[in-house]
Amino acid sequence: MALEQIGTNTDEGAVMPGRHLEVISGLAGGTTARQLLASESGSLCLFDDAAGQIYILPAPVVGMVFDFLTTVAGTSNSHSIDTDASTTFMGGGVAAVSTAVAEGGDSFVATISSTVSLDMDSDVTGRLVGSAIRAVALSSTTWGISGTTHGVGTLATPFA
Repeated sequence: MALEQIGTNTDEGAVMPGRHLEVISGLAGGTTARQLLASESGSLCLFDDAAGQIYILPAPVVGMVFDFLTTVAGTSNSHSIDTDASTTFMGGGVAAVSTAVAEGGDSFVATISSTVSLDMDSDVTGRLVGSAIRAVALSSTTWGISGTTHGVGTLATPFA
């Protein structure tokens, strides 16, 4: 796949006035997955259904980026981000913070040789409002994951 280049990779950079993110929302919740397209790279994908939502990342091309934001807490099923194949992995990690002041936080690392999914499937794995994740394609087989999940209780890893 060829990506359109804006600018000429000079030290001066490029100016893109009026740039707006594409926002992907309003998906049917539950167990129906939404396959993201390579052409949607740069989009903000919302978890905005209490019944849960599943996004499947496209096959990675170095430099692709997708942002995810939870705007509605999940109450059933899972807010999930999955890779396109069992041979495409996630590396990186997330900071997990509790919405209860006395509970503190933790951090969780994605095992780059085996992690294929980020599942915020309960309050302890980060399905609460404010969870924000970024996925950046690092190679043709790896997505770099970073962000913050919001949960409550004994926080647990969202990576599978």
